[in-house]
Amino acid sequence: MTARPFRDRRPDHHSLRHARGSTLLEGLLAIVLFSMGLLAILRLLTVSTIDIGNAQYRSEASLLASDLISRIWTGDRSYKGINDRFGNTQTDDYQDWLASVQQRLPGVTASSHVPKIVIGSDRTVTVTLSWQASGDKDAHRLIFQTLITD
Repeated sequence: MTARPFRDRRPDHHSLRHARGSTLLEGLLAIVLFSMGLLAILRLLTVSTIDIGNAQYRSEASLLASDLISRIWTGDRSYKGINDRFGNTQTDDYQDWLASVQQRLPGVTASSHVPKIVIGSDRTVTVTLSWQASGDKDAHRLIFQTLITD
């Protein structure tokens, strides 16, 4: 049996320091990539929350316009009847409807984003609703048009 020379299987000091440095660099890179992914997910959640709010207000505006049209249909549907009830912003019918608009849409006040109702001589009714939520730079608008018949 021949004797084998003894080899020290421990890595030398230089390779140990290099291994520790690359592990630290890999760890930092993993933290940076994880942070970027987390920030992207947070941004996506923020945009989704804003879009959900906007969709809710669009739905509310559509329901309010439909409510106005149904109020028109339940009363005198002649041009004069429609105009007497909703053509003037001081009538009780208009004021009741306006109160529900101001309660359900943001930014609608007596002087800002006031709903507009245009009644044509052929009894075409155009309802324009606009609103602006806090944080929105631009106002949103819904235009609803229908023809009232007998």
